[in-house]
Amino acid sequence: MRGLRAPVLSLGLALALGGPMPGGMARAEAAGDAATLPGLVTERLSLMVDVAAWKFLRGLPVEDLPREAAVLEAMATRAGELGLAPAPLVAFSAAQIEAAKAIQSCWIDRWTGGAAPAPTDAPDLGAVIRPEILRLDAALVGLVAAGAASAEMTPPAIDCLSPEVAAALAEAVTGLAAPD
Repeated sequence: MRGLRAPVLSLGLALALGGPMPGGMARAEAAGDAATLPGLVTERLSLMVDVAAWKFLRGLPVEDLPREAAVLEAMATRAGELGLAPAPLVAFSAAQIEAAKAIQSCWIDRWTGGAAPAPTDAPDLGAVIRPEILRLDAALVGLVAAGAASAEMTPPAIDCLSPEVAAALAEAVTGLAAPD
């Protein structure tokens, strides 16, 4: 893998040490950093409040194992097409999925328990949110493939992203820097 160790480690530290921020604020602030690995990860995870709202309003579970398997299989295929080792990219994607599920579960728990006002509407998962997630995933893979991942800006932590989940994501990011 190309020289990604320093940027990847910086992202890992930023994710593990950043302070919480509501999803919408993280999305807005990440916009200026969207062409970096931390910016894209932050932007992707900030969408999980909307995903949670969509699922909450429809009474759907957070976990969707067939969808997760399809995403990981597509990531492995794309890595192979780009000449990248699939395992680190799949591990990174799996860590993002786990972080996404943790954020969604946290928000649904808040809404269910009355700790936060429950949403009354949400963007459509299939028509609005998922295409944005796919766009961000493609950009993330593109950065890794080009060896252009940059961690010039410390990304804000996303509200509901626990230190443990952030550390697991940071570990997966570190794996992207391992040599082929």
